Amino acid sequence: MVVSVRQASPWSPRLADPAPGSQASERLIAALAEDIIDGTVPPGARLPAHRALAAALGISVGSVTKAYAALERRGLVRGSHGRGMFVAYRARGGADRIDLATNMPPPMLGDDALTAAMAAVARRIDARGLADYGPPGGHLDHRQAVAAWIGTTGLSLDPQEIVLCNGAQQAIAAAMLAASRGGAPTPVLTEEFTFPGALRYAELAGHPVHAVSTDSEGILPAALDRTLTRVQVGRPVLYVTPVLHNPTTATMGGRRRREIIAVARKHDVLIIEDDVYSLGQERVAPALAELAPDRVFYLTSAAKALSPAVRVGALRPPAAERDRAITAIRALAQPVSPIQCELLAELTRAGIADQVRAAIRHEGTRRSSLARTMLGAALRAADQGGYHAFLPLPRHLADAVVAAAGSDGVELTDPASLMAAPGSPHSGIRLCLGGPPWTDLTSGLATVRDVVSRCVQARTRPAAM
Repeated sequence: MVVSVRQASPWSPRLADPAPGSQASERLIAALAEDIIDGTVPPGARLPAHRALAAALGISVGSVTKAYAALERRGLVRGSHGRGMFVAYRARGGADRIDLATNMPPPMLGDDALTAAMAAVARRIDARGLADYGPPGGHLDHRQAVAAWIGTTGLSLDPQEIVLCNGAQQAIAAAMLAASRGGAPTPVLTEEFTFPGALRYAELAGHPVHAVSTDSEGILPAALDRTLTRVQVGRPVLYVTPVLHNPTTATMGGRRRREIIAVARKHDVLIIEDDVYSLGQERVAPALAELAPDRVFYLTSAAKALSPAVRVGALRPPAAERDRAITAIRALAQPVSPIQCELLAELTRAGIADQVRAAIRHEGTRRSSLARTMLGAALRAADQGGYHAFLPLPRHLADAVVAAAGSDGVELTDPASLMAAPGSPHSGIRLCLGGPPWTDLTSGLATVRDVVSRCVQARTRPAAM
């Protein structure tokens, strides 16, 4: 009697939609990862045998073997000798509230992969290494590992120029401190909507913030020029996110980047380039740090591209600002953990970091598509790779939506925290799509859709006579 694939496993075999140039193994990896992360295939479930799955999908046994091996390295499945392959991934338990306020990547790194990497790190590291504060900027081998990881995104950095940080937020704070001469207030220019952490650090440092108008590619060069002409105090700093901007998802093209650099040179502006959302996809244009290395603080972090479990940030300051950047990081008194650096190095060496980053791109695209389908054309969501979205709304309406969604069990970011000009009537809500399980995300987006509709109707309903 022949047992069918469907009877042998609860998973209904399929391949993900083909991407340009994708192989059968990559389509199988994407399909299985989607269904495992979604909970369609529960923890502990048996997966189809190699030959049976190959026959069911019309692909080679080698493609199945390659896909299973990649999923096992990521900790999503686990092989048992003589018994087969089983789902190892366990999603976080359901929460009372759905969190669409915390911007974190989809959970593409399984417990098994993280445990194996940490075990490998434990075999290499010693007590002296843990106790050593290390040289300025971090140990060279750690900087080399971080440079290698950044290199997989298409950006080549000299390890000698990198300063290691305890995540991207420390890198932003250090760059703002380094750019401020003698602790004097420094004008900080940024997009009209931007990362709340950058606004907080500017406020804590006493730096005045100036909002600059944007379009679908980010900051408008003419608006930046006008704003800088009005700024009279100190050497200005521009904080900008050129790729998958948080919160609007805008990405600058090459011409726009060169225009921004030209304005920065005209006004002698230092630039903080936040590149945490360059998830290894093909770069559409050179980084700002490549166009103007003499005035750009470039920063990135593994937490947004791999997992919050890997909090390693990297800051590449202009050569003239390097010593000040190192002093700033030391003053913040939170040096990066050598264990975290070794963990990133291990994940990179094993090829897991690149696989996870690709998986985050795929899952982010899928989640953005879901959000766009549920919330309509007004939603700004990335076509490829991003895992946050932005719904522009008048300020009064955005506040009402956030409050009403909170009452219905869905957490959203306070609109004021995203606004470089809090008094502006223009605002919106950021939707963080990466954290919740798929079912919670779908439910949360449905709640937001319904709340927006209710709030709009309430604002437009004629007053009772």
